[in-house]
Amino acid sequence: MFEAIRENPNQVIVRDILKTNIKTAHVFEKYGIDFCCKGNRPLKEACDEKNVSVETIIEELKDLNTASEKEDLRFDQWDLKFLIDYIINNHHSYVRNAIPQLMPHLEKVAFKHGNKYPELLEIKSHFENVAEEMYSHMEKEEKILFHIIKYLVDSKHFNEKPRMNGFKTVKNPIDSMEAEHSNAGGTMEEIRKLTNNFTPPADACNTFQLTYKELEDFEKDLHIHVHLENNILFPKAIELEKELLKL
Repeated sequence: MFEAIRENPNQVIVRDILKTNIKTAHVFEKYGIDFCCKGNRPLKEACDEKNVSVETIIEELKDLNTASEKEDLRFDQWDLKFLIDYIINNHHSYVRNAIPQLMPHLEKVAFKHGNKYPELLEIKSHFENVAEEMYSHMEKEEKILFHIIKYLVDSKHFNEKPRMNGFKTVKNPIDSMEAEHSNAGGTMEEIRKLTNNFTPPADACNTFQLTYKELEDFEKDLHIHVHLENNILFPKAIELEKELLKL
């Protein structure tokens, strides 16, 4: 795989690297390379954007691959219903648990240290927007889009042509969800910049340090969450619908 990447960095797509080993996300995270919302682009383009050499990425991917065990999850091989349940049980559940824990910490830090570090007030405002959007976003996925995708899976099982009714095509709600992914990802990127890559100041108290760590963890989970949907679940759902409409 690595020789193929080295020889054709303009043809190897970022999201395809993650499909072989989800742990490669750690390498892309390290260099600030967007593998979720912008995962459908050549590795060379992604590296150039961050002024990182392709060779550096290849060497770190090789080291990671050597250290990885065989239990790596291959999400792209999962049944779509199972993948949806995994996303809900792991990533949606994480978001619903993380926000109520993180918000009081962020509010406390902004109140106590906002005068000295005014960027905290902006960070708080940004995260409030992300939180509000994520709650709404997950509800729409669980009540609408995921049901449509599961319906497509059932249609294939019974060898039936799906009836999409008012949505016309699964791509319509998918486009809407991808736009919201981009908004949330962009806002978290702004938070990353405002926090200097989630680096608390030298005089930060324990709650200050905890808050930055929680924000960093939230962004990391969001990246994997969006990758599983944008780069695996959604494209497979679109292809499944195309296949079924030919019946």
